[in-house]
Amino acid sequence: MGLRAQHVASVAKEVRRARLDAARNVIRVANSQRVDAVVLAGDIFEDNLVDDLLVREVMTVLEASRAPVFVLPGNHDALTPEAVYHRASWKQRPAQVHMLDGEAPVPVPGTSAVLLAAPLRQKKGMKDPTAPWWGRQDVDAIRVGVAHGSLRIAGRHAPDDFPIALDAVARAGLDYLALGHWHGQYIHEGRAAYAGAHETTKFGEEGSGQALLVELASRGAMPRLTPVSTGTLSWRAVELDLGQGAESEAKRVLGELRDSAERAKTLVRVRTTGVASEDADAVVKGLEDDLLGKGFLHVRVERHDKAKAEVEGRLAEIARGSSLVAALLGEQSGALEPGVSEAGRLAARRLLSELVMEAWR
Repeated sequence: MGLRAQHVASVAKEVRRARLDAARNVIRVANSQRVDAVVLAGDIFEDNLVDDLLVREVMTVLEASRAPVFVLPGNHDALTPEAVYHRASWKQRPAQVHMLDGEAPVPVPGTSAVLLAAPLRQKKGMKDPTAPWWGRQDVDAIRVGVAHGSLRIAGRHAPDDFPIALDAVARAGLDYLALGHWHGQYIHEGRAAYAGAHETTKFGEEGSGQALLVELASRGAMPRLTPVSTGTLSWRAVELDLGQGAESEAKRVLGELRDSAERAKTLVRVRTTGVASEDADAVVKGLEDDLLGKGFLHVRVERHDKAKAEVEGRLAEIARGSSLVAALLGEQSGALEPGVSEAGRLAARRLLSELVMEAWR
């Protein structure tokens, strides 16, 4: 909550408001499912500098929960001396909102379950936040861990991103591990999961805009995990390959976006690629104006294409130092086999253009 949304600055206010609406959806679903607890596994706030008005708005949302709400400090809202959780505006929270800020097991009222919390007290850290639980099975109850950090999956974590052991559930004797930090919903071996951000934060963010309904029948039973949609915005990212013909590609993009259900809540990013012909600028500008006129909340065009003349010039420069490239470009008479068709020559030229484009990236 309090996302600055600088990547969509013109509609940042609407994006922040949508996050409050999505939070209301979380509580609405929790109430309809008659859950025993709502668990928020960190990063409730964008940072510890959010204003008190937002804190009070969040309190109003959580006050509507029929079940107790348990809040874990994450790395964005870490439990530092200046943390938002020390403010009077937070301390005046509703009675059903509880902080997971200690190490002792926290009973979930009306159940045989306890929560084991790993609150973060700094922005970055190299220690596994679940390590204090390992080997401790001092309560005979359903054990639910609540932690914030990155599972140690190759390519998906950094050393200072509070790395979490892949076997943390087994080491700590947990029935379930509720994780926060990753925005996309991800379930690991059935007993550990990131519910994901309740509202999508940017283009290309897969699996966000959701919550997880977690059902635990008894100690040792396998959790039943049900994804629940909570997001209110749609983030549509499309590619416009200008090398395929600007006008035909523009029509394709318009057709692809025609099915957008609620355009007033849809953000669109068009990313251009390929080698652009001379008329591409006018076509791209026309597409942008067309999309803006169709009532989408936000439209952004990102130009990643290259002008045809620029690519041709670069190819010619390369050809001067390579007989193979020169042959493929047809600049050396008779260098290509006589049987090579015009289509083959065009395909070779296109391949070279793509190789140049890739090298520039």
